[in-house]
Amino acid sequence: MNFQSNRYTLRFADSNDDSGIKEIFLSGSFDGGMNIQYLRDPSPYDSFLADGDKANIIVAVDNKIDRIIALGGAVIRHEYVNGVREKCAYMTGLKVHPDYQRKVTFIAKAYSLLKNSISDCRYVYTTVLDDNKDAVALFEKKHKNMPEYRYLGHYTTYCLHGGKKILELEKNNTDGFNDLIEKYFSKQSFVPCDPDYRGFGEKNFFCLRENGKIIASCFVGNQQALKQYKMCGYNGIYRILSKFPTSLIGYPSFPKPDSIINHGVISYLYIKDNDKKLCSDFLRTVASEAGFSLLIWGGFENNPLCKAMDKMKTVHYGSRLYSVVWDKYEEINGTIGVEASLL
Repeated sequence: MNFQSNRYTLRFADSNDDSGIKEIFLSGSFDGGMNIQYLRDPSPYDSFLADGDKANIIVAVDNKIDRIIALGGAVIRHEYVNGVREKCAYMTGLKVHPDYQRKVTFIAKAYSLLKNSISDCRYVYTTVLDDNKDAVALFEKKHKNMPEYRYLGHYTTYCLHGGKKILELEKNNTDGFNDLIEKYFSKQSFVPCDPDYRGFGEKNFFCLRENGKIIASCFVGNQQALKQYKMCGYNGIYRILSKFPTSLIGYPSFPKPDSIINHGVISYLYIKDNDKKLCSDFLRTVASEAGFSLLIWGGFENNPLCKAMDKMKTVHYGSRLYSVVWDKYEEINGTIGVEASLL
């Protein structure tokens, strides 16, 4: 059921809303030292659909001028939680056009609409960038007619390059990967059961074997047909740092302002025994062979591979991970394996 007043309409989006949704994405960016715009071109609706089995995206329309002024919603997919295949919903970030910031008064109705559409999902979760102070303040304060945002912990997204061929890797030989899904990834929480969602992009599989068994592996996906990061510009110290040849010392090069970042996204990263040196050698070799300006991987604070990543030369940013609770809180145990590819 949709909501409508004389001024606004809340309804579920479809592909006919692409142009209006694009305008919302183009109106905002990640502020800070690096001003980055996150886009879902050429079809935002299809981009959301690619991330799961279904996308329940709600748009708010200003009836006076027939203009989409805000959007949010959830992508539904099957993921492992506590070792069991579950139906989960990842709530996408609420985006409001700058012309309507702090003027939207129907958030509670939007939450009610969304709740009804994902009532068969046992787990609902979301992430909020650390720098988005307004959203953090909103979600961490309890509100009537809104779900509870229960803080689970910190999630770090790492950007790396430092490519150097150190190991001899196999490419696109996935023999043994299904065993890793069963014995390793299924034991984590919020890991997609299906590694072939279109949202992962066009993927290549890299692995290192010892006596025929995988000891290090990952997919690297090209998502740029569905999602893009645009470097809008630099502020503060980054305006100076961006002019230095950082690639010479192992860090990613700073993209030129107004350029689309040539990025690849790492998913299903496995390193035997979470060995820090093996992780570094493997990822540096992958970076040298994958053909991207930088690679992106994300890990929750209790993922032991974050300790290996912290030893590498990376640029990184943080987010807060929340379980979104309307009624009953479901405990989440063990390592959380959220994939940055689908955020």
